[in-house]
Amino acid sequence: MTRKLLTLLTAGAVSATALAGGAAFAKNDGGDQAEVQAFLSASQDITAAIGAAEAAGGGTAVAAEFGQSKGTAFYEVDTIAKGKQVSVEIDASTGKVIQTKDEGDGDKAEKDDITDPAQLGAPLAQLVAMAEKSGGGKVMAISADHDNAKSGVIEVELAKSDGTTQDFAMAADGTMTKVVANQDEDQDGQDEDAD
Repeated sequence: MTRKLLTLLTAGAVSATALAGGAAFAKNDGGDQAEVQAFLSASQDITAAIGAAEAAGGGTAVAAEFGQSKGTAFYEVDTIAKGKQVSVEIDASTGKVIQTKDEGDGDKAEKDDITDPAQLGAPLAQLVAMAEKSGGGKVMAISADHDNAKSGVIEVELAKSDGTTQDFAMAADGTMTKVVANQDEDQDGQDEDAD
């Protein structure tokens, strides 16, 4: 299950604002608890998956997320190379590429999607290290949105060793701010008044 997050946009300091585009993160309830446990016990971490995806796709990673499908745990890493977006799935147990999928030209992306790795402000693996140091957990998902082609906020989902997860907005300096779920969510975690 996924849900829209509220994010915090930065302008020197982080201020609260609603996330319009909607990055999806797993929420920590019911069936998702099994996914969190699978993530915590995976032999490959998200940093290794980023490295494997960049090598396989020949691009630079701009987002990564842990997932499960048909009993297989994997990381989905979005990369960009020469204006092309490629999604690479990496097996969370072996670190091997499961599949790559050409997502097309960056000009077909949604207006708040990262289409240039420079918009992240730092390599994705470096952002993961900053988030884990600041947040005290393991990064389960990391992505970014931007506003009007400016650098945006990094959205991070951290899993703690006790199986809980927490969503954060990370500023360029590594400052982590907890994200509070939208109170208008329905029982399935979907935002009822999404755009």
